[in-house]
Amino acid sequence: AAEKDKGGASTAAKGKGNTKEDAAGGADTAEDKKKKKEEGNGKVWIVGLNGNRRSGRRLVSRKGERDVRGQVYFPLPQPPRYQEQNLDVIIVSGVSTSQAQDGVIIDDQTHGVMGYWASFYVQAGNRHAETFYGIPSYIIQETVELARKRMEKGPQNSVVRALGVELEKVSLARAQELGVKPEFMKKAIDHARESRIWPPSLFAVRRRWGGSSARKLLRDGDVLMCLEGEPVQSFRTAEKLVMDSKKESVRATVCRDSKQMDVDVKTLQLKSSGTDGEVIFFSGASLQKPPFAVSHQYGISNDEGVYVGNIQKGSPAERYRLAPTSRIVEVDGVQTPTLETFMGCVKSKQNGTSMRLKVVTLKGHERMITMKLDTLYWPTERVRGVNGQWVREVLQ
Repeated sequence: AAEKDKGGASTAAKGKGNTKEDAAGGADTAEDKKKKKEEGNGKVWIVGLNGNRRSGRRLVSRKGERDVRGQVYFPLPQPPRYQEQNLDVIIVSGVSTSQAQDGVIIDDQTHGVMGYWASFYVQAGNRHAETFYGIPSYIIQETVELARKRMEKGPQNSVVRALGVELEKVSLARAQELGVKPEFMKKAIDHARESRIWPPSLFAVRRRWGGSSARKLLRDGDVLMCLEGEPVQSFRTAEKLVMDSKKESVRATVCRDSKQMDVDVKTLQLKSSGTDGEVIFFSGASLQKPPFAVSHQYGISNDEGVYVGNIQKGSPAERYRLAPTSRIVEVDGVQTPTLETFMGCVKSKQNGTSMRLKVVTLKGHERMITMKLDTLYWPTERVRGVNGQWVREVLQ
């Protein structure tokens, strides 16, 4: 049975310790073993199944070296959809990230399970690809524990909150260029040695989520030095400091323009639903509030127009080139920041009426289109969630 060693990894097997090398006097001393354990890079094995059902699966293993200095950023998907961010991953050099092999990452010295070698679905231009990186075992354990707590005690006891920013690693040299004071960098180095997170690094704001408090109070490029007085040494550290806080806001210490400042940032409660309870079908276009993916990837809030999610073939929306992923911000010169204001502008429109729409793309490009209504074949309908079910209602 697997045990947990002092480092937190699940130990699948332990060596006996008495080898021929020991007898020859070539074994590492206790100090050498401790030094190797504290080093950032180490030899690891990727162990898993390869093949398919037709050709058969076989157990394979590949040896590589863990790279704790790397970080992974995926290109934004088109159309916008969920994509993981602020995730600590295990990068293994010497092992191809394109080989279709799930499995586990095993430490070469302790035989401990360090993480899950998982596939990530990414988009590169018009093509989609699968790439592999390691998810640390402690993240999986904490996620399972949160799900178990939700099942046993209810959703109110497993609330997930976020700061509302996407972070990126910056080296100490880069942090010095951004104006971080030397005394704080010394604290970051000391904290990294104590917590065995090496090499030390700081984190900067890469992107802010739309509609969040961070969108208003922080800026892209701000160096996030502390949360609630604790240094931020990893993505998971920042996440846990926000989650563990009993308040709905956290005190963030940032460095901006070579000046250090404290900012109280209100956190966001994350939801499991991508569609916020209501969809309007209008002239063959499905309209909704900007979904979560649009908010955190493009910084667009829920009150910045009506989001076009999809277009049906042969509809007026397709005929007059109302493009998916764009937002309707005006109808006949009247601003429509929400679904409610949009419905207030179009509910009195009769069949065959023409109206002018101002639409904005995800990149902020504006254009005007004229659309002629056809409510006979393309009526306006509302679909909303009621008591766990979707209910359809014809409005026009």
